[in-house]
Amino acid sequence: MEVTILTWIVGVAGLLVMGLLVALQLVAVVNPRGEWTLDNVYGGDPKNTDPKAFFAVNQGYAWADTFFWGPIQITGSIGMLLGHRWGFLLALIGSVPFCYTAITIFIWDRDMGFRKNTFVYWVFVWGMFPAFGVFEMVYCFVRLVA
Repeated sequence: MEVTILTWIVGVAGLLVMGLLVALQLVAVVNPRGEWTLDNVYGGDPKNTDPKAFFAVNQGYAWADTFFWGPIQITGSIGMLLGHRWGFLLALIGSVPFCYTAITIFIWDRDMGFRKNTFVYWVFVWGMFPAFGVFEMVYCFVRLVA
């Protein structure tokens, strides 16, 4: 498949966004209850809720992102940049969790009191994931069916 400028933008953005997420989540896999992990990966304080549930949810995402979603998205982005059809297909598959997890995290953050009405929260903490996911989903789908 032809690699266009838009392919480069989507592929590199996928590598950067997922690379950052996997790196942070790998820290959570290695040091799940560390102070840095609580402050910079999970956000929030387990003392404000049921600590068992807090760590279970966050650890579930950490393991899933690091060992399932991350490899799919990263491999898909590399495949797209190399012009392989399978890369666009994997990137399309990898775009779904961007939207799916954004919904669950949106509800979790709301109900647990973690959501903040700030530009940083709405754009970087929550917003960039579903926005990128929808864009990547539409782009890859169009490229695969065209």
